[in-house]
Amino acid sequence: MSNNLKKKRNNGYIDKKHVNTTSLMLLFPLFLIVTVLPLIVSMHSYSAGLGTYNWFPADDTAYDFFLYYKQWFFVFIAGLCLLILAIKSTLDKKFLKTHLAIYPLIGYAGLALISTIVSEHRSFGFSGIFEQFENVFCLLGYALVVYYSFLVLQSYSEIKLLINALAIGALILGIIGSFQAFGLDFFNTDLGKSLIAEKGVDPSTLEMAFEKGRTYATLYNPNYVGVYASMIIPLFIVLFLFKNKTYEYVLYGLVIITQAVSMFGSQSKTGLISIVVTAILALLLLRKILLRRWYIVLPIIASVCIGFIVINTIQNNAYLNAIKNAFSNKEEIKPNLSNMITTSDHIELTYKGNTLIISHNNDNSLIIKDTANNLINTEVIESEASEHVLKILDNRFDGISLVIFFDDIVDFGLLIDETPWYFKYNTETKQYQFYNRYGRFSPLESAPSMVFDGHETFGSGRGYLWSRTFPLLSDHIILGSGADTFVFEYPQYDYVAMTNYGFGAELITKPHSLYLQIGVQTGVLSLLCFMVFYGIYFFKSIVLYIRKKELNINDALGIAVLVSSFSYMVSGITNDSSITVAPIFWLLMGIGLAINRIVKLDSL
Repeated sequence: MSNNLKKKRNNGYIDKKHVNTTSLMLLFPLFLIVTVLPLIVSMHSYSAGLGTYNWFPADDTAYDFFLYYKQWFFVFIAGLCLLILAIKSTLDKKFLKTHLAIYPLIGYAGLALISTIVSEHRSFGFSGIFEQFENVFCLLGYALVVYYSFLVLQSYSEIKLLINALAIGALILGIIGSFQAFGLDFFNTDLGKSLIAEKGVDPSTLEMAFEKGRTYATLYNPNYVGVYASMIIPLFIVLFLFKNKTYEYVLYGLVIITQAVSMFGSQSKTGLISIVVTAILALLLLRKILLRRWYIVLPIIASVCIGFIVINTIQNNAYLNAIKNAFSNKEEIKPNLSNMITTSDHIELTYKGNTLIISHNNDNSLIIKDTANNLINTEVIESEASEHVLKILDNRFDGISLVIFFDDIVDFGLLIDETPWYFKYNTETKQYQFYNRYGRFSPLESAPSMVFDGHETFGSGRGYLWSRTFPLLSDHIILGSGADTFVFEYPQYDYVAMTNYGFGAELITKPHSLYLQIGVQTGVLSLLCFMVFYGIYFFKSIVLYIRKKELNINDALGIAVLVSSFSYMVSGITNDSSITVAPIFWLLMGIGLAINRIVKLDSL
């Protein structure tokens, strides 16, 4: 048998020293995922389709630069994978194989599809939605990419080629992000704007929303830069410890440095925390080689520390302060205004634990009472032709004043601790309505909360989002609301709590947690399938690598992918799935299953 070809008996696995043309064709869709897909940035103006909802602006024209075209390009890639699988399996009946982890993955994908089909908002699940654009075809595509990668990656050479392609894509992203960290944003230059501007749009009118020195690369949000870097840095640090070609050492080193600078520039605490947690797993699996190759480990650590110091200095200590704030013991905020609701006959609010009830009299004068039905007196402190300002003569409500308006827009307003709230009684619906930030009338409701109730400020306000999302899970045990439909499930009328915890000017479109996102949109059962899928891969990988006395380059690839995917799972606690980053994770899962198969067969 040729030295360049070694065939394992009864398993169909061939370890090739070189990648042939057929293999390159099979790998082509995967190359697109790791190189082209993350770099797509192009303006897209569209109607969000949400103008009929009073928690969204009536003029629902929206603009996207980072998500829309990534979504449909990934769907194209998934379609290409499906076509190749169909052709390949027709020509080779033995091509299709399975793995234990594939079965829960099928369950996850199937439940995502069913949830979307039966969803009340299925059109958004198929098309993608404002600020998200991760439709059901993307979710199905993720599962397909895992299976496709598992099938087509048959040798170490093919996997290493794909990993090196990922390194090139990561380096380009790292360079873009590093320049942004140093205040040089390509997309805010004349050339950058002209390349991403939509036809008919003056490029000079475009301006990226992030402050100078904040890294977002091409990934839509600095948080996703942290998620991406937290996968890439551990992956290539592990590979850097093993025997590579000279150009690979240079490539991997540059990737690590530029991604670290990008992560520091993004000020993503999640990325840093994920890497620290993942380092524990890496130390467990690589404990022997780390001691032997301390001369490689120490320069990497020193370079990362220096990069942190430099970027933090440029950002006027912003990153370090953010980390300190994240780990400091802050007293929980107890807002004076804890609740306010509108009903058919009154407005009820709770201020400093005391309840105030406001309604109209027949002559349109205001009636103000407490819960004991005692009238609360007021006095006019300002009077103009268009409005009267009233002071409440009760110490329990000393931070509240009322303004009666004489116009057709609103009837009256409440100024509560310097924050205005405007209301009108709708004579047609016979309901009190709140005049919201979009200039539209809507109800005011108090959303149920659990788990993080009383700890809403945790994790830069994530405690609030999670506390209001957990109650939603009970309604989506079997099936979820459908892909890209979280915005419809979240209590958007919970304006008081939103204002109290820093979300008063935002539309909540995601829970800032991968696991809650899956649980609501595709169902708790699909979340369980996802966790079982990853759990099978994780524990089989641990068993495979932890008992090895000596590690070779194949083992290094397996461990590198394992720690990289684990970092993504850790970051998923505080970050959602996004089309900007998720395809890389799912591809790594396919690579992980493939390399584990190769390592296991090598040990036979």
